[in-house]
Amino acid sequence: MRYNNRITLIRKVPPADPLHDRPTETRETVTCLTIPITSAQELSVYGLVNTMAYEIHVKNPVNPVNEIEIAGVKWTINKTFVNRKSTVFIVSGGASNG
Repeated sequence: MRYNNRITLIRKVPPADPLHDRPTETRETVTCLTIPITSAQELSVYGLVNTMAYEIHVKNPVNPVNEIEIAGVKWTINKTFVNRKSTVFIVSGGASNG
């Protein structure tokens, strides 16, 4: 596989004082392979029939992530598959659903 795209993985940590502080955001840029999900059957499996959805392959296992940013647009993670040598995210949302 060619990992020729770049995405930003966003992790959010809850604040020490939930009444006054915001969650802390950690960002990490990684290389990936981005594949659009176009099959209606696949989209229905993930419950994403009326949305844009992508399958994102990242080399090596990745710690849990809250959001993914592609080209400055935040995407919601619907499903994560952690394999021995890679991690696959199924994401939806982005600019078209903004």
